[in-house]
Amino acid sequence: MGHEAGLDALAPDAAVLVAGAGVTGRSVLAALAPLGVRPTLCDDDPAALQRHADAGIATTSPSAAARHVGDYALVVTSPGFRPTAPVLVAAAEAGVPIWGDVELAWRLDSCGRYGPARRWLVVTGTNGKTTTTSMLHAMLTTAGLNARLCGNIGNPLLDALAEPADLLAVELSSFQLHWAPSLRPEAGVVLNIAEDHLDWHGSMAAYTAAKARVLNGRVAVAGLDDERAAALLDTAGASVRVGFRLGEPAAGELGVRGGQLVDRAFADDLALAPVTAIPVPGPVGLLDALGAAALARCVGVPGPAIAGALASFRAGGTAPRWSPSSTASATSTTPRPPTRTRPRPRRWPIRGWCGSPVVCSRVPRSTRPSPGSQTGWSERF
Repeated sequence: MGHEAGLDALAPDAAVLVAGAGVTGRSVLAALAPLGVRPTLCDDDPAALQRHADAGIATTSPSAAARHVGDYALVVTSPGFRPTAPVLVAAAEAGVPIWGDVELAWRLDSCGRYGPARRWLVVTGTNGKTTTTSMLHAMLTTAGLNARLCGNIGNPLLDALAEPADLLAVELSSFQLHWAPSLRPEAGVVLNIAEDHLDWHGSMAAYTAAKARVLNGRVAVAGLDDERAAALLDTAGASVRVGFRLGEPAAGELGVRGGQLVDRAFADDLALAPVTAIPVPGPVGLLDALGAAALARCVGVPGPAIAGALASFRAGGTAPRWSPSSTASATSTTPRPPTRTRPRPRRWPIRGWCGSPVVCSRVPRSTRPSPGSQTGWSERF
């Protein structure tokens, strides 16, 4: 794991603008408190600003922050602020560094602010992040490792760093990765890439580039059955590259053979778990399990722990911080994903897993609403 990212922008008494008063903004303020910097919180929700002002935090509006952005040594932004937000455009034009909470967490952890640096295992992709990250965390803890579940699922990263841990199982969205240029995890996986959130990123190229940031650490992992994810693996900056697929794996890959998940990347030919142990049915669940197993194997989790974790895993226990809501806020810190209609179920022929061909009929994950879904979306950043 690289440790080259420094903390020069967080010198004592430095003025730091924190953009966003939601969950992420609050975790940033808590992380900055012991560093001796002078934070100012900006948000376009007057009530949120007043609550923080009452607690003794300096506050300002986004428009005022944009006019005076040169007064700050650093901007730490919540993912809800788009790159085109006037305050961030002004900061970039003034040469003020812009970090997200992930970038801040990475730098603080790498520099030893929370003790020995954790090993980060990072999951991203258009679909499947939450299930894969939860499976990964289950595999790590089943193996007896001290791991925390965090990022866009569970605790915010900065809050997780305040707790003792050796490893982090981290789910990251493209929004979070956009503002994390220094990230160099122990291992990262891109599950898949499909057109999504282009209104936020501006282009498919920018969206893909954000996802690719998880592949710049020691080990890069990607789903080979997804053309775009596989292409990212070809150009990854990691020293070790590992793919996974639904079919039989080649050397350097994970895959399926004879009804078993098989590792040919970190072992010669190791059976990890039976396909029947995976609680999420169909190819969707199998791909999630393969992605999680690849990251777990990066840190030496043995096959029995992977099999045990999958056998006891229950999907849907932890929701990502993208959450459905009928009263989505209109503030700049709550972006909305594009409206999607529920399609006809897709039918996948499945061959070679357990012997006879079968057919699974499921709605693609990207279109499935979470429990309690209503008409709007809110992001609790």
